[in-house]
Amino acid sequence: MRYGFMAGCSLSSSSPKQVAQIIKYLQGYYPDLAVIQGCCGKPTRLIGQEQLFQERFSRLTDQVHQAEIDELIVACQGCIKTMTIQNQFPTASLWVKMAELGLPEEAIGKAKASDVVFSIQDSCPTKEMTEIHQAVRYLLEQLGYQVASNRLSGKNTLCCGMGGMCGVTNPVLAKSFTEKRVQDFKTDHIVTYCASCTSAMILGGGQAWHLLDLIFGDVIYQEDKSSTHPLASPVKAWKNRYQSKKIVTKI
Repeated sequence: MRYGFMAGCSLSSSSPKQVAQIIKYLQGYYPDLAVIQGCCGKPTRLIGQEQLFQERFSRLTDQVHQAEIDELIVACQGCIKTMTIQNQFPTASLWVKMAELGLPEEAIGKAKASDVVFSIQDSCPTKEMTEIHQAVRYLLEQLGYQVASNRLSGKNTLCCGMGGMCGVTNPVLAKSFTEKRVQDFKTDHIVTYCASCTSAMILGGGQAWHLLDLIFGDVIYQEDKSSTHPLASPVKAWKNRYQSKKIVTKI
């Protein structure tokens, strides 16, 4: 089989460095890994532009077929949900794939001394995909972090506040829901596996990190505070997306 990887718009806009780190990690297992920088078109569908969505998704499908990809590994939950519905090519969740392949050796157990207990903001597009929830929790366990149980998680998770393009069309409502969502959690520290969710949790007043921050970054302790998220600035987000494209093009 030939595998491909697609980070998705949010992660590309959030952290080009992490896009590069994931590509390097996957190339260790799949030397002929294909990498796609594209958009699944979901935002156009959410605002009712179905024809434009179909056009954009068709372009993505053509990319996958032209690259002769047998299975596309996807980091974005919105993307993988859209791809599953369209059912034009096989996909796999990055988190499920990482749980199967194993974390980088230097990451295993590195957070055993951390005093942080994380709450998990599960992504609502894949709330019915329990294998993703299980994989994320397994990866956190392998890292050595403690995780709090929460009634509104997994299949019962709630939107972070940015779903349905609410963050763009009604930012006041979106912010109020991000604040409510942060208050749902029992701990001060939140981990997500969606760049938009990370941004939303920080916007709502939470201390939040993306799972890739924990895998490839420093160990998080109780006194650590999350910084302003790149997606909060459209200019910075577009700059990051351009840098991600340069990384993909070079590869």
